[in-house]
Amino acid sequence: MTTTVPTAPAPTVEERLDQLSVQVDAVLEELRRQREDRERWAELGHDLAPVARDALATVSAELDELGADVTVDDLARLGRTLARNVRTLESLLAQLQGLADLGAEATHLAGPAMESLTARLQELEDKGYFVFARGGLDIADHVVTSFTEEDVRALGDNIVLILQTVKQMTQPEIMTMLRRTMVTVQEGEDHPVPPPSTLALLRGMRDPQTRRGLARLLSMLHTLGEAPAGSGVPGTTTPAPTGRPATTTTTTTPEEGS
Repeated sequence: MTTTVPTAPAPTVEERLDQLSVQVDAVLEELRRQREDRERWAELGHDLAPVARDALATVSAELDELGADVTVDDLARLGRTLARNVRTLESLLAQLQGLADLGAEATHLAGPAMESLTARLQELEDKGYFVFARGGLDIADHVVTSFTEEDVRALGDNIVLILQTVKQMTQPEIMTMLRRTMVTVQEGEDHPVPPPSTLALLRGMRDPQTRRGLARLLSMLHTLGEAPAGSGVPGTTTPAPTGRPATTTTTTTPEEGS
């Protein structure tokens, strides 16, 4: 039994003409593209020609100027030197790359650090540190302009004594006594009272704290009355009493109206 395979019908003339027309259109499109490319390259060459001529003229002028200082042998020697130090140049380039990476990392970290510094400076400005610093500079300016060279020299000669005095003045007991004295004086200013009578003063003498205060006052007056060492003024230089005198004679005169 024989099987017959059907054959495709032959294309007609119109179909062949259509296929030929499509192929011709493709060829024409390709030719059009090639023509446009040639035109673009021609335009580019036309535009670059003056630039190239100027560049060549500049290079020629620079080479003419360098001709007296640089020769072909110098260039050849430079090339040989570069060829011999290729590894050194690679090492230097690697180090430069490392420095560039370090700079990039430092730049990346500098942003938050700068923001933190700016915030801290703003906080100090809000608290008044800079205003206080400017005022301190004005005070220092007044102090510097108020002292002469002799005053500064005398200050240097007595700086140890001044510091020792300040150290003694800043002891806790001294500061506590000064504070109590200022509080008492301030209370007397804020709430004035009539002056006490003589009898009231005598009754106050029985207070141990009052007698202790008078003893300290007498000791201070004794110290103020001492003659400086080596002054030649006759007087006692014995230490001032620190307690209550053994015998105290008090002469009182009654006040009028007491």
